[in-house]
Amino acid sequence: MSLPILPIATALAPAAPYSRALLVELLRGLISRPATGYLAITAAERLYLLFIFQGRPYAAGLLMHDKPAQLTITNLCAQLASIRENSGTLAFYETDPVLLKSLLVFLQDEPAAKGPLSLINLEGMVRQIREQAADALVVLERDGRHNFFFFLDGTKTAAYWAEKPLDDLTGLQVDEQMLLYAYQKTDHPVSATIYLTLNTMESRDSATVSLEGLVRLFAGAEESDKTMGPGSLTLPHHEQLRLQVLEGAQAGDTLGGALPCVLGRKDADIIINDPMVSKRHAAIQCVNGRLVLIDLHSTNGTTLNNEPVSQRELKQGDRIGLGQTLLLVESVNLS
Repeated sequence: MSLPILPIATALAPAAPYSRALLVELLRGLISRPATGYLAITAAERLYLLFIFQGRPYAAGLLMHDKPAQLTITNLCAQLASIRENSGTLAFYETDPVLLKSLLVFLQDEPAAKGPLSLINLEGMVRQIREQAADALVVLERDGRHNFFFFLDGTKTAAYWAEKPLDDLTGLQVDEQMLLYAYQKTDHPVSATIYLTLNTMESRDSATVSLEGLVRLFAGAEESDKTMGPGSLTLPHHEQLRLQVLEGAQAGDTLGGALPCVLGRKDADIIINDPMVSKRHAAIQCVNGRLVLIDLHSTNGTTLNNEPVSQRELKQGDRIGLGQTLLLVESVNLS
């Protein structure tokens, strides 16, 4: 399955083979030239995104099999640690604040409607947005290309294209452009995703992460590769937990974060991309100097070493089961 194609933005650093040396170079460039946009890293049919707002790390996300998910910035760094040199691509795209907001909505918000156009009254929704002076984001996808149409107060609009429209749209308003694109005759069907709340937020750890810190992290990792081997990465001191994904959609990835933390499909510190996992599925906390795994009344339950648990002490080497995902506790630092 091919990676989703997002709206075209200004490529300050066009896609090039991924390496930590290039990542460090791009991050240093962003320190000297504060920008708003995002780093895009592709690897193994995954698209990792690190959002930069006015020169500082703001949020992170992942697109895999066309399914968006939030990541903490620390979790993103841990996942980048598993990418081998030259096995993916790296680019930086500068955006205006509205496109950045739209991308964050796409990753973080819950859609009000989603499906093929045959099941959605797109024209009726546009009228409703206009009449109610509502905020909205409409994403029209065709053949993997996602085109964004942004509405603020029903009248302030912007269109961001992942592909050049077949028809000349000069002089048309954004809602007219959208409807013309949606209903033009092509061999590829169009699906729509509509967001009506535009809820976005900073990453939980954005206040503790800086571009300078990311440079130190990856520059240090680049030097240590000579002795630690490919894929190794020493994470910053605020990361106290490393989990290896043994089974599930993220098999082979390394996840990490600070303690205490919540594991879940959404609104969690460590994101598990598994439809069988609850939004906030389980927590890992320090209680009286001991690490404890706590099930947060999840729909499908949590296991520890193949046994169902509600709360139990956790140790290095234990295996945590959530939905179809199996995690190995690779390392723990309680100091």
